[in-house]
Amino acid sequence: MVVESANEAEKPEQSPIAIRKDRHPGWGGRRPGAGAPKGNLNALKHGRNSRRQAQLVEALMQVPQSRDTLIALGKRNRRLRRQAEEGAGVLMTRLLENVARITLNQACPEHG
Repeated sequence: MVVESANEAEKPEQSPIAIRKDRHPGWGGRRPGAGAPKGNLNALKHGRNSRRQAQLVEALMQVPQSRDTLIALGKRNRRLRRQAEEGAGVLMTRLLENVARITLNQACPEHG
């Protein structure tokens, strides 16, 4: 027993992935020829999350007039989004009221 524990103490800890690769050396990892062909732009980042977009916004924020314009655009977009959400809420409320009225009138034919 003492000999086994001494041998185990000398062995470095291996992760389950390393153990699996030792047992099955052909499993896991990138296969030859896997992935998109060279020049494929499917993974191209764009829009709000791209590094280039962030750099552009940072550069524009250094100029006071452009910073004021970007802030005004942001406020306008928030206001328009809030108005659209309120309008959608009103529409949904009216729709549900009409559905309830129609359903109740069909359930009680003596009221129609």
